[in-house]
Amino acid sequence: MREKGCKSVRWIGQKSHKTTKEDLSDALAVAASFQNYVQHADGKVSILVVLHAGAAAIVAAQSSAGARLGGAGALIGYGLLGLFLLGFLVSGYHILQTIRPTLRPPAVRSRYGITGVTRFPSPPAADDLPARTAEARAMAELLARIAERKYRHVFRAVPWAGLMLISVISWTVLVAAWR
Repeated sequence: MREKGCKSVRWIGQKSHKTTKEDLSDALAVAASFQNYVQHADGKVSILVVLHAGAAAIVAAQSSAGARLGGAGALIGYGLLGLFLLGFLVSGYHILQTIRPTLRPPAVRSRYGITGVTRFPSPPAADDLPARTAEARAMAELLARIAERKYRHVFRAVPWAGLMLISVISWTVLVAAWR
């Protein structure tokens, strides 16, 4: 049976028992771990943003080279630029989805997050250990969902960024060879 105020989903292998300070500490540690996952995904996105900026700068610097390509070179060049644009747009979409803020409140009012504080009635008393543990668990679950969403979009962005990078390199080689 669940304790009063503990409304979050029961964690795997968790048996009903009297909530202890160790339970609260564990829930806060899990929330901190998931926050690290969110930050790690943001770091990966930063790398993809730099890749986008660099690839766009290369294409912009060589924009006049397309006019010098003739016949088959022009056809291949514009095909490569089309692949670049496709990779840039799809990967960029997933990057934007990754950095888009998530303002979904946790399942219960939580003193541990910005969205839970303003959307529910006053928080439970500081000495209400089961409620504080439920708040920490709800925040951990919310951070886990955010991290999962970010990683899903990073995973989807990487192949398209690869297509973009390969097409930019191929475009650069084509332009250099056609001179």
